[in-house]
Amino acid sequence: MKKLSFLVAVLCLAAALFCGCARGVDYSAFISEKRTDIFIYKDDDKEIKIYCSEREQPYAADGIMGDICPIVEIFVTLPKNPQELEVSVESVEGEMNYRSVENCFYLSFTAAAFGKASVDVTLTYDGKSETFSALSVKYAGVMSCEQAVLCAAEHDKELFESLMKKGAFDGEIYVRLLYDEGCYYYVGVCDKSKKITAYLVDGEKGKVIAKKQLEG
Repeated sequence: MKKLSFLVAVLCLAAALFCGCARGVDYSAFISEKRTDIFIYKDDDKEIKIYCSEREQPYAADGIMGDICPIVEIFVTLPKNPQELEVSVESVEGEMNYRSVENCFYLSFTAAAFGKASVDVTLTYDGKSETFSALSVKYAGVMSCEQAVLCAAEHDKELFESLMKKGAFDGEIYVRLLYDEGCYYYVGVCDKSKKITAYLVDGEKGKVIAKKQLEG
């Protein structure tokens, strides 16, 4: 009799959990920007950063999702800026543009994430070419972008639930992998009034470290 009662209790609990999952919202369907990987090479005088993302085009923080495209962005910092700088990575090459505000060179192109631990980057400038190995910042135990969004949603249930309209999320979500001696995630929730609620999430533990209100 006790065994039967225990089984009934387990079945009831399983049913409750199943119903809870069935009512859950797939927030990943409302992500309009997702930075999934970062590759870095750095020595005493050079730095190369590569961001692999999926992002709406055209990009607009307006709470409305657009068409999503894969994008790779490359940032290069050199001790002395050459007149021209060309970069080659994963069979894609092009001339980089100089950004005076950030004091770096930049190039972006449409391509899917590399899906590997390192990529070779060749820089050509001042009549010479140099190849560097840029390493992914991700390591075992780092959660996915989708998991980071769920951590933010669990932390601030009231906000996420308030944006649910007729079974759909009435806004858009940005999630970007960050690296600073460890992996973190920026999760931004943008509503139709262009107000953004931003969260900093620990990339391993899933803990929300900070929350801030921004204007889009």
